This record gives sequence, structure tokens and C-alpha cells, in this order.
Amino acid sequence: MAPTYQRLLKNDQAPTGYVVLGALTILVGWMIAGFVFLSIGRAIRVDPPGTTSWSTLLMTNFYLISLIPLSMGVARLLNRQAPGLLSSVVGRLRWKPLAWFAVVAIALELLALLVLKTGLVSVLDNDKTGMAPDVVGVIVVVLLTSTFQAAGEEYFFRGYLLQGVGAFVRNPLVAVLVTTVLFTIAHGVWPWESPALFLDRFAFGLVAGFLAIRTGGLEAPIAVHAANNVVTFVYAALTNSVGTSLGATDAPWSLVILDVVKFVAFGAIVLLVSRRQNLETTCKLPLAQLPRLV
Repeated sequence: MAPTYQRLLKNDQAPTGYVVLGALTILVGWMIAGFVFLSIGRAIRVDPPGTTSWSTLLMTNFYLISLIPLSMGVARLLNRQAPGLLSSVVGRLRWKPLAWFAVVAIALELLALLVLKTGLVSVLDNDKTGMAPDVVGVIVVVLLTSTFQAAGEEYFFRGYLLQGVGAFVRNPLVAVLVTTVLFTIAHGVWPWESPALFLDRFAFGLVAGFLAIRTGGLEAPIAVHAANNVVTFVYAALTNSVGTSLGATDAPWSLVILDVVKFVAFGAIVLLVSRRQNLETTCKLPLAQLPRLV
């Protein structure tokens, strides 16, 4: 039987245990990238407490974007995975479904924003008024880099880690749950993060992991993650709450409920679209690179 997405890191060219070494290698590389980029950001400007400038946001996005080459490189060089299989079961990102999923995700984000503007749903407290002082710079950074920043997180959590757990365990539910817990913890845990915000991120991780397997790739997770981040930070720039959004440790329960409904709605629509487009959900390609000829 052809393997599904979460099983694509298991092959006969590298020991399965290398997955653990690979994950640690990616994390070390990511921490080094974080030190470099955030040091550059601090050299450009030190932000006052509770604020985030365009340069800090740019450097933050850059070090998260580094997860893309790190995940791909480790999968290929250490785990001997055939090129492209972190992206999808067909060995590449599928641009048409990615575009459709992005349209759906953006539409749902804008609909949720309209609900917020009615006042029926609470938002994070913000003691600032007007727009961010560098609103144009922040919006430019968001539009140019936040999609890739979201993709970086997806290539690591729903890509390498999901396939890494799947290399050990056949049950896809286990792979989704483990990576969802890791994703949520990576963004914060109690008491540094409220249970409401933890649940919000956990729900997102569940939907993203489920869709990666059911659609056979990262297109849907990238689309929903990118749309969420772009709309959130453009709105934050327009309301002078970029620092509040980036450093959030709490969320009103009404906002969490809205987010969960939004994520579930996205998942349901994506499943319908993917069936109409007959997306491949199993891999018929070689899972490993061909051995080198000596």
C-alpha cells in the first residue's frame, strides 16, 4: 500500500532513529539562526517594552523562515528522503490547491474580523491608540515575509516532526497529537500562557496536522497559518498593537471560540475542495534518494 503523508520520512536508506538526531539538528540550527537574526535586530533598534518595530518583526520572521531550509536539508542529507516529500506526496508544493486554500483562509479571516468589529467578541487589551508609528514598514514586512514565516513553522512541525513521529508510529492520530502538543508548547505553556490561548493554538495544530495527512501535503496548513498571521499583524499595525499580538500570553474565551469555529470551517471546506480536485493523498514516488554510484 502506498504510504500517506506522515509516513514519508521512513525509508530503507537511513535508520529510523536518525529522525531524533535530525530534529535536534534542526533545533540547534534554528537557535543559531535566532541568535544571529535577533542580534541584528537589536543592533538596528532596541524596542521599548511592549512594542515591536518593523525591524524586529522582520528579524523574527527571518529566523522562523530558516526552518524551511533546515528541515529540507536535514530530511535530504541525514534521512536520505527524496527531494520534495516534505512538501507533499507528489514531491512538490501543489500551487493550484494552495491558491484555493489561501482564498478560503483569507475569506474566513476577513469574516472573523467583521465579527470582531461588531463587538460581540472580546479582543486583547491594548492601551495604545491610533496606528503603529511605523505602520507602513510593519505592513510591508508582513506582506513580504509572514507567509514564508508561517511556512517555516509548517515545514518543521507539520512537515519534519509529523513525518518523524509517523516514521515510528503507523497511527496518524498519534502523529497529529504528538506534533500538536509540541507545536503548542513551543508557543508557550501555563503559567506563562493562559489555558485559553493554549487551547486556541492546540486547536489550530490539530486542524493543520489533520489536513496535512488528509490532503497529502502542507498546502492547507501553510495557507491557514499564513492567512491568520498576515491578517492578524496587518490589523495589529493599524491598531498599534503589534507588540501585544506578538507577545500575547492570554486570549478572551470568546475569541478562542471564534478561532476554533474558523479553523474547523476551514478544515471542512478544504476537504470538500480537495475531493473535487482529486488531490493525491498517498505517495507513489520513491521515498529515498537513489544510492550514490561509487
